[in-house]
Amino acid sequence: MVKNLVDKLSVDEYNHEYLVKNYQEGGRFKLFSNVFFGKIGAMSKANWMMLLFCIPAFAVLFYAAYRATSIEAFTPFSSNFGLGYPVVNNANEIYEGLMFKNNMFRALLLIPCIIIGFLGLAGAFNIIKYECLGFNVKIIKTFFKGLKNNFVTFMWLGLVNALVFFQLVMACNFYGNQDLALAWKIVTITLSAIAMAFCAILSLYVMTQAALYDLPLLKMLKNAFWLTVAFGLQNFLIFIMSLVPVGLLFLMNVSGFLQLIVIMVCAMIGFSYIICIWTIYSHYVYNAAFGAVIESKTGKGKRKSKHAQRA
Repeated sequence: MVKNLVDKLSVDEYNHEYLVKNYQEGGRFKLFSNVFFGKIGAMSKANWMMLLFCIPAFAVLFYAAYRATSIEAFTPFSSNFGLGYPVVNNANEIYEGLMFKNNMFRALLLIPCIIIGFLGLAGAFNIIKYECLGFNVKIIKTFFKGLKNNFVTFMWLGLVNALVFFQLVMACNFYGNQDLALAWKIVTITLSAIAMAFCAILSLYVMTQAALYDLPLLKMLKNAFWLTVAFGLQNFLIFIMSLVPVGLLFLMNVSGFLQLIVIMVCAMIGFSYIICIWTIYSHYVYNAAFGAVIESKTGKGKRKSKHAQRA
């Protein structure tokens, strides 16, 4: 599969050589252990800085949940029975309509919030990239350098992912529409979920490239597309592995004590865990795929490494 990618990928040769020469020794699992567990303080700081950019999204989710609770409390379900007054014959329809509007309102408000969150990822990916390369990282300085250098790329990625997420929310909310055939509802939700996963994996490849290489956005997108397709099964397995913090959130209703633990763990290292896994994994992919491309080419000029400029 790598051989088939040689003529399709664009490579920043100098920075790729820099990656290979400066990468820490040992396997990928050992590197993950050394970086994530060995530098848990830095991981936590990077995660907290990332969380600052998620505050708008948290505010929207809280407000939408408050509105949903209000709708449930004031919808006149009991007015059709006994002495209920006034008489409302379509209470369920009113409730479903209000909930649909609330869900759409939440999804629309989340679009700019997701873009803001992706800007935070620009800084977090920059921090963890340098941690993987063995640098002594100044967290705040490195975070804002990553934000400054990759602002435009991450903003566009945020917009695309926000729109794909909105489309998935639309598909899920139309599931209760009685006018749509069940088969069409299932197909729509399935395709929307696949598109969301594909877009997320492609975006992760773009983000790790943006942190590491000097390449135009269109070339990074092209590389990300071919790598997402070529390493499909591996990508899916790593994607599922990286979603452990998200999976833990489904345990939040089991007990109050467990809920508190999950929130604390996700707040401290959730984002850093995901970013660390994808940074290390994508570097492995780049070593295999980009290394094959470089070996097939000769006489390429070299530029000054952006790592030397930014470290």
